[in-house]
Amino acid sequence: MTWNHGYNTDLGYTYGYYREQSPVWMDLAAAFHGSRPRSLSQERQRYLELGCGQGVNLCLLASLHPDTEFLGVDFNPEHIAHANGLARAAGLSNLRFIEGDFLALSREPAALGAFDHISAHGIVSWIPKPVHEALASVVGACLKPGGLYYVSYNCFPGWYSGAPIQHLLRLWQRRESLPSLTAIDRGRERLQALVEVNSAMTTSLPGLKGRLEKFPSLAKNYLVQEYLHDNWLPFWFDGMHAALEPHKLLYLGSATANEWYLPAMFPEPYRKVLATYEDPVERQVILDVLINQGFRRDIWVKGRDPLWPGQQRDWLLACRFVLLQTPPPPEDGDESKRYRFQTPLGEVTGKPEIYGGIHETLASGPKTLSEIMTATKQNLPASLQALSMMLNAGQILPFAPSRAPKPAQALNRAMADGASAGAPYSFLAAPSIGGVLQVADTDLLMLAAAGKVASQPASLAEGLIQRLLGLGKGLKDGEQALTTAEAMRPKALQLAEVFVTKTLPNWRRLGVVAG
Repeated sequence: MTWNHGYNTDLGYTYGYYREQSPVWMDLAAAFHGSRPRSLSQERQRYLELGCGQGVNLCLLASLHPDTEFLGVDFNPEHIAHANGLARAAGLSNLRFIEGDFLALSREPAALGAFDHISAHGIVSWIPKPVHEALASVVGACLKPGGLYYVSYNCFPGWYSGAPIQHLLRLWQRRESLPSLTAIDRGRERLQALVEVNSAMTTSLPGLKGRLEKFPSLAKNYLVQEYLHDNWLPFWFDGMHAALEPHKLLYLGSATANEWYLPAMFPEPYRKVLATYEDPVERQVILDVLINQGFRRDIWVKGRDPLWPGQQRDWLLACRFVLLQTPPPPEDGDESKRYRFQTPLGEVTGKPEIYGGIHETLASGPKTLSEIMTATKQNLPASLQALSMMLNAGQILPFAPSRAPKPAQALNRAMADGASAGAPYSFLAAPSIGGVLQVADTDLLMLAAAGKVASQPASLAEGLIQRLLGLGKGLKDGEQALTTAEAMRPKALQLAEVFVTKTLPNWRRLGVVAG
């Protein structure tokens, strides 16, 4: 077997951020599921990401938590080279990256040290069994007693409709020696042809058509990483349990906030079916079957350190939340439709008296759960369920302001400068709230220029146009592509005015840039 273990390294992984990997989010999920948050430990926290990819995720976390020591491991030297470059550009001193293979690391995991939080995003779905066994061994050896492990992975039964797509794309690529991008484009055309002739396979798997329809909206490097590996195996939950239990890891619950109250949201027939299963592993499998789960975000613990009911209540009541966005009023003015949330059971509508009250309470600044309950006159379960929906929708975040904003601001400058040079970055750290913002590429380009030209809309607009032209890019106005300086100028000026009057002041308030 080659050094990449059948993992496709033609294109590097995406430059993403995944909020459930935040130690703050992991601690909140652990507390909700009755285990002591690692933030209550008196020791200096240590965090390990296995399969850290390009390192953007870990750089953002390290910039927001300067008192925590972060370590990222990836076997792809291209990823580590980028990660080290970004960390150096930002001057992050609490973070390091190492090139490492899980098989080799599993022979001497003590060399890595002990960690409070360990995370592995997505990677376990794409590596062969021996490598996954080695990864699980590293987690078991390196996680402190009471430590938390976040792992996300493709799972069955939801991925059954995707299995033929993956098999055929990889088959065609191997047999015809196709470059990865060609394999994606040509493979989609061939699969679409099978849909159009109503092949028996595609008609028996209606979800396959839906997956193909999403291809044009997805980044090409994501599609390559998702489908073009030799080893591609979504797990059933019992398979993941079997892999982790020998390493003293216990399943706590989902890190996906809108799943925290999922059984209580089930219709009565679903609840009756689920109630017939007492074994906890079987219950998780049947829960996945009921909702056709396709992606799991799990929190595991090495030796559950119980947060007793009274302690759990006190910790949750003291937890603070901050408002990021309020949904706009419906076009027809019907407030009952304003608070809509996606769940594994489909769309649900929240009660305006609960959700509107929470938004109004948080509009004046971060509040504890206790303060939210007092203001909205709701009990603990109702308040927590509403907050879980708002967390999942990205309307709120756990409020965890950084002790020192300068590391995050230095990273943001490095990310903006990188974007100005063509890097596909789309996130910035917000140290005043301890969160991460997804941002437009045009805003990053203007942020990079703001320190070099007068921060006036006209100057920024011209700078934006010249930077886009230099990168071979343009702007869009609705569906219309704008590719010349003259065509871009009105749209660029509009973007610059919003940036100067709204975006930049908000970023200063959030600590994204110095005030």
